[in-house]
Amino acid sequence: MIRLVVLDVDGTLTDRERRISTDAIINIRRAVNSGVLISFVSGNALPVMFGLKTFIGTNAPVFGENGGIVLINDTIKTFFSKEKCDKFLDEISKTTSARPMFTNIWRQTSSAFTMDEKDYEFISKEAEKRDLYIVNSKFTWHVMNKGQDKAYAVNFLKKFYNYDYNEILVMGDSDNDLSMFDLPVKKAAPANASENIKVKSEYVSEFAYGTQVGDVFKYFGII
Repeated sequence: MIRLVVLDVDGTLTDRERRISTDAIINIRRAVNSGVLISFVSGNALPVMFGLKTFIGTNAPVFGENGGIVLINDTIKTFFSKEKCDKFLDEISKTTSARPMFTNIWRQTSSAFTMDEKDYEFISKEAEKRDLYIVNSKFTWHVMNKGQDKAYAVNFLKKFYNYDYNEILVMGDSDNDLSMFDLPVKKAAPANASENIKVKSEYVSEFAYGTQVGDVFKYFGII
């Protein structure tokens, strides 16, 4: 039985313009009302996650910055520092197309940026030299600390609630979600997911961009 659902946000609950699916909201609330815990884990800054939790009405901790920071009730807990990330981004932006995102003023454990694809290999190698790594969420790039990923968030929740992996369902769409898809949890994906995500999923919905939430929840007996 699924007791906890961990959801990515961008591309999983939203469309290409980042507009959240009202169908997703309805079915998330149905799951909450049935007693299932719903958590969000995203590359977004924590204030965004707080807003989603508040206005959708979810009932579990939410994570920002790809698992680097969590809001538990009214308490914020950080697991990493952004000092190295900010320093790296400041250095690399002087010689490449990398440019910081304005949302970094709200970030505490990582840094977000834009760049031209041609600079990916060079920037990625430079990040590795500093024990950092970069990922693409389809909407922006993130430079993060080693070990900072969505699997970290799922494992935190598993321990926090003392659940088994088979009681947890994860849903995501991009390669940024792969770390939690590598865990022995239940896995589902929307039709717009990357092939890497689809091949690891127990169930791939025919619906996309948030409209799959109800379909997935029905498949796993959540609603």
